[in-house]
Amino acid sequence: MNPKAVQIGRALCALALMALAHMGTACTAVMTYPSYPGAAKADPSMQPMPDLMADALKFAHQRLAPTTELVVNLPPTTPKQVWRGVIKRDQPCRPMGPSDSRAWSVQQVRLSGGTAEVDVVYPTESIFQLATVHFTGATGQPFYPTQLQLWLVPVTAPTMTAPEAVLTDPMGRNEPR
Repeated sequence: MNPKAVQIGRALCALALMALAHMGTACTAVMTYPSYPGAAKADPSMQPMPDLMADALKFAHQRLAPTTELVVNLPPTTPKQVWRGVIKRDQPCRPMGPSDSRAWSVQQVRLSGGTAEVDVVYPTESIFQLATVHFTGATGQPFYPTQLQLWLVPVTAPTMTAPEAVLTDPMGRNEPR
């Protein structure tokens, strides 16, 4: 066989493999909530976003401070039905109120195909720090937390973002159906 033909064949094979590898990553857009410029926006009301937020808060809390009360906080534009879904899923917990100074707060959710990451701001004895909960899953299948990554850098304390309707009726029991 011609050595030049073998070289060309190998080069074409390598190019084809690189193209396939690139297609596997390029076809899955990263959706974020809340979004940032240049990123695909995710609807926090659409699954798996509410479950990712709830499960990330519970997963981080259970591993870092399971004996403390779980007080939750979500991004500022989160609709009240998502708040209530997170609260129901994470029982026992409650939304961060005006008098709370310590809460577990979702900072951002990133979803890309079968993986997801949720950044959680959590309280320590004297400061707030950041952790990322990593998930694996699939479309139409549940996502499961697989890893808790601690960043060990101080971050700004969360500010309360719960809508008044969630503070007065966290489970939505008194809302008309």
